[in-house]
Amino acid sequence: MGWETVAKAKKASLFNLIPKQWQLNRKEIPSTANLRDVTEYICRFLHPRELEITNSSVGKILENIRTSEWSSLDVTRAFCHRAALAHQLTNCLSEICFVAAEERAKWLDDYLLANGRTIGPLHGLPISFKDRFNIEGLESACGYASWLGEKKNLESEGVLVRSLRNMGAVFFVKTNVPMSMLMGETNNNIIGSTINPYNRNLSAGGASGGEGALLAMRGSPIGWGSDIAGSIRIPCSFNNLYGLRSSYGRLPAGGLVTSLPGLPVASSVVGAMSRELPSLITITKAVLEYLPWNNDIEVIEMPWKEKVLQSTRNRTCRRGERNGKLVFGMMGCDKTVTPHPPVQRALNIVKAALLERGYEIVEWEPPSHGPIVDLLFEILGSTAGQEIRRAIDASGEPPMDQMRSWYDNTETEPSSTADFWNLCQRRQQYREAYHAYWMSSRERSAQKQVVDGIIMPVAPSAAVEEGSFTYYAYSGIVNFLDYTAVSFPVTFADRDLDLEVPDHKALNHLDDSVWRTYRKDLFDGAPVGLQIMGRRFQEEKVLGLTEAVVHALEDFHGKNVASP
Repeated sequence: MGWETVAKAKKASLFNLIPKQWQLNRKEIPSTANLRDVTEYICRFLHPRELEITNSSVGKILENIRTSEWSSLDVTRAFCHRAALAHQLTNCLSEICFVAAEERAKWLDDYLLANGRTIGPLHGLPISFKDRFNIEGLESACGYASWLGEKKNLESEGVLVRSLRNMGAVFFVKTNVPMSMLMGETNNNIIGSTINPYNRNLSAGGASGGEGALLAMRGSPIGWGSDIAGSIRIPCSFNNLYGLRSSYGRLPAGGLVTSLPGLPVASSVVGAMSRELPSLITITKAVLEYLPWNNDIEVIEMPWKEKVLQSTRNRTCRRGERNGKLVFGMMGCDKTVTPHPPVQRALNIVKAALLERGYEIVEWEPPSHGPIVDLLFEILGSTAGQEIRRAIDASGEPPMDQMRSWYDNTETEPSSTADFWNLCQRRQQYREAYHAYWMSSRERSAQKQVVDGIIMPVAPSAAVEEGSFTYYAYSGIVNFLDYTAVSFPVTFADRDLDLEVPDHKALNHLDDSVWRTYRKDLFDGAPVGLQIMGRRFQEEKVLGLTEAVVHALEDFHGKNVASP
């Protein structure tokens, strides 16, 4: 059986798992020319009760289930319905298990009724996962036709999945990823391309792009992605979401399929993604309070640090005042690729909002990011992509266009042990230099204080056209350093504010090619996000810093700051 037949059958079976009453006909799916943004359009197919549930925060959902205001079954059905609609409008799902989810929700309702208490802190909460996460009874094809047909068993699940289930979560979908799981866009030969629900001319990003699109459509209250060079933060930035990139070893990352088995450094990490920042705090705290280090040898014993979060909050500005005591570094350009006008405007908005609250901002000019992230990809490519090539060749399917030049270059050899050790040594030297620069920031601070966190772009653009994401240094530097970062939404691209600059003075050929991809009419309406980077294992602090920025943006009255 050829790969086309296998892939077509999988895509058809996925659609057939959607109840007929939730299936849209062709006339109900508007063309992109007639409607770019479908984030509100989806609401016309939902009942008022479903809208109330799916528009609610994680905190409200958990509280209403706990008090029996809502049943777990009603909550699960509402999100199953909205996820089904989101998939038909954006192509975001890879696996559906609605029947099992409803059975699980019914069991949870019965448990609550019989015992008068919830089974755990996440009782009845629907949670979605990037396709990489193994879940019993579901496949983890991850964009490879040759990986279809193998349903995972309970033993293949990781500590995170098992812990979330034990805490009461309900699993109902997995989401689309790109072939290789290593691209800033999401497309493959099975499900196809996942598009941006805010601007369907653009990509949802990657590699957790299916998760990003689903969450943007409110088809899930919270989801889990993985991040090796920006795979959580890129789709969060492109889809108006919050996302946490944790340091390696803080959260359990086992039980995921990979194209880079055995990678000893710069490994992938996991993190939560959501439309609300408090949800990231709730879910991350819950996972750490479940003591994952007792069951995953890669997780360090570092409980949730509530004192660190509260200490950061104690230094934030009181609402309506100008007494912020935090010090932020800000990097507007990494001197290799210039951010597009919408991203520059987002940086200006955040800077103005923070200064208005009395926070200090220090210009951030660290050791060069751009060239060093090339070293990250040398490390990731040290096996010459053998596992990726095997997975593609096993079915005979063609590589995606973004991978074609690599795939056609069959002369690349894996790095020798000596060469790989040299790459690791260069990585360590850079990390030491970066740490020294960070600690020296006290000298550049008016408060004589080490910078708390760095605000910078996630990507040089606000989403991308499919096939045009080429520059990963803004996101990849966090992975290279194994620092912590949270991406957060700021604004939307605006054709009237974010004008094209035809006489842009390019920093180099790459900068020129990236700059030329910006067209104000094409990007209009696309979400624009940034990120805050903290040092290693500073998850609580960075979440607190993000809270400070969010509150400053909420109180800021000059949000329509023009691009420079």
